[in-house]
Amino acid sequence: MITVGARRLLFLALGHLSNGDISIAADFARQLPASAFEVRFVTTAATASYVRALGLTAHPLDASGPRHNLVAFEQLMADYRPEAVIAADAFTLDYSAAWSGLSMGLLRQRFDVTLASFDQYDYPAADYQVDFYPDFRVAFPRLLDDCDLIIRNSPLNRPAGNRPGVIVTRVSPAAETASPPRRPARPAGQPPTVFITNSHWESVNVVQSLKPVQLMRSMPRIVHSHLAALGRPLRVVHVGPAKWEFPVAPQIDYQHLTRLEPAEFQARLAEADLFLTGNAVSITLTKAVFAGVPSLLLGNDATFRVDELLRRDPEGAWLAEAAPMLTTVYPFRVAPWGWHRFLAPVLADNPYTDCFLTADVFDRRQTLAAMTALLDDAATRARLADARARLLGALDELTPAAEAFDAELRRLRTGAG
Repeated sequence: MITVGARRLLFLALGHLSNGDISIAADFARQLPASAFEVRFVTTAATASYVRALGLTAHPLDASGPRHNLVAFEQLMADYRPEAVIAADAFTLDYSAAWSGLSMGLLRQRFDVTLASFDQYDYPAADYQVDFYPDFRVAFPRLLDDCDLIIRNSPLNRPAGNRPGVIVTRVSPAAETASPPRRPARPAGQPPTVFITNSHWESVNVVQSLKPVQLMRSMPRIVHSHLAALGRPLRVVHVGPAKWEFPVAPQIDYQHLTRLEPAEFQARLAEADLFLTGNAVSITLTKAVFAGVPSLLLGNDATFRVDELLRRDPEGAWLAEAAPMLTTVYPFRVAPWGWHRFLAPVLADNPYTDCFLTADVFDRRQTLAAMTALLDDAATRARLADARARLLGALDELTPAAEAFDAELRRLRTGAG
């Protein structure tokens, strides 16, 4: 059934390695009032249930092949007649062409419709140059240049005003509140809860090199080594497909969950005392910040050989013990994909980065100091809460998603500059 009078929008969320793109697009869609917009999603078969759990309509494409899926999509377009088609990520959409039959170029050629895409990372600011770990540089196609409209979510993008063809809208996870939530005091004797998560993409070797494999196998062991070195009881809640496959320190109560429904995932995250991630673009990091969960981003800014580190600093022996397969490390902001140079422009002078701590994952003292401060230091947590309040204030100044999107659709329809 089609809602009469409502603007009909069709979102294309065809990633299968992570729910991040889908989550951001769904968050935007849920900010649009049902009285003015009708929203539907085209998804993979595997992610349709996730979208439906968020209260949205999903049309899954199956694995029967690109020709079959293209026919199904064309029928949906004919029946639904959307005013705009919005890619959750233009590059993910193009990557799906081998099985979905869809691409940004095909959409532009076959359908007379407003074509939009989210731009989570400000690709133009990086000139579409993406660096993959250890040091592979790839020039991405300039897909966003051909869009009628670009939607930038903030965070990760800086809060900024709109301009013709580009709108900046706030991310509004369910846990967001106008002020830092009152987190109940942890009962005496109960260990702190550390929340971590991983996705299928973290096990994908996109450049077919041994170096990323070394990093992806080492990161869980390094994180465990840091947590164990705190020397205190901890409860670790780990959500994701890849369970820790190594002995866990006796003082750590490790609980692994393959997946959770969105509401349960958010509830578990909001109850945590610390969130750890090696992914600067993690939507879970954004949700943790908005929920007032003290958070630590682990990365690396330098290239060095592990054996040279050990010669310079005998205290670095922990790294060889925790990750014996690691030989040389390279800069990264997103483990194990890299993206160190690529993300530099979008993170520069970005108030979002003041809302969590960052530490060098290969620096034991720095990482333990950051973890301890987040768990035990009230002044550190208060400083992050103040930064969060300032960020939310800046986000409040942004034009609401529905108003901004409606204005752009009207501008495009009238051909105004």
